[in-house]
Amino acid sequence: MAEISKPFWHPSVSLGFILDWDGVLADTRLDFSGIRNKYFAGKRVPLIEAANLLTQDQKDELWKDIYELEMEGAAQAVPVSGSLDLVKWLDDHGIPWAVVSRNCMDSIYLAAGKIGFPLPEVTMSRDEGPQKPDPEALWLASKRIGIQPSRCVMVGDFLYDLVGARRAGMRAVLVERMGEDWDFWADACFPQVLDLLKSLSDPLPLIPWEYHSLVNRKGKAWLQKSWNFHILLPSDDPHISQKAFHAASLGIGHISVPPGETVSMDQWENWPGARSIFLDAPLAQSLRTYIEGHFPLVSIEESYEGYHPGNRDLGDLLEEKIS
Repeated sequence: MAEISKPFWHPSVSLGFILDWDGVLADTRLDFSGIRNKYFAGKRVPLIEAANLLTQDQKDELWKDIYELEMEGAAQAVPVSGSLDLVKWLDDHGIPWAVVSRNCMDSIYLAAGKIGFPLPEVTMSRDEGPQKPDPEALWLASKRIGIQPSRCVMVGDFLYDLVGARRAGMRAVLVERMGEDWDFWADACFPQVLDLLKSLSDPLPLIPWEYHSLVNRKGKAWLQKSWNFHILLPSDDPHISQKAFHAASLGIGHISVPPGETVSMDQWENWPGARSIFLDAPLAQSLRTYIEGHFPLVSIEESYEGYHPGNRDLGDLLEEKIS
């Protein structure tokens, strides 16, 4: 089995899996076009959220139509190829997993019974509260399986799965849907669940989503070299937050600031989107909080080690040092 080391990634290194239901584990062949035609003039709107635009009577009728359609689909459900083997692989490797769906729970139970699918203890439907792409749904699932969101991967077949994962700080895998213009939200795409299963058994390093555009511009070799470049940022730089973010966007994996420093007023005033809690807080910790949402693999530490770039442009510096 190939070793997966930073800055690369593979779903096999995830400690918890959050799985969508319809289209990933069960195929109920749901077609909501008739409902969209009836209530929303055929517009491809998110039905759960768009229901709030209707009158109460219309909303009640909409929910009834959706429920009936989901139950009809569940009664004809078939397992997605490889889905039963996928959850067996997770169980065999002791990896906790959950199901999080926008479908109603009745339809999930009906479909699971029909296809003989072993639903996990943590099975969440739209009946329980927040729905993807609201990150609260995925945070709740990760809490229930006892794994931090950053160590979980969301496996889905639709945009809401991927956006929900990004908002929740999770990795995201797209299956059973290829060539979509929104697949850039995913860390990795597999044509079928079977392909994901094969990859889990024989993992190869993948480029995580935050470096897709960098690798497209500069190539994989650039990321491999820049990741090992270590820079030291001066603690008195009023634009230290922008420089740290820029360094991370260039693939630099190790950033240091001098020990014991806190965020100055100058730095806070020049810090894009700075939260008030950053002011006079530990500098390294504040930078880490700022960076990790977009570049979760980057290390930001208190240390005097690292190359001091001075006023040099980091892009030019890297071109010189690693080309």
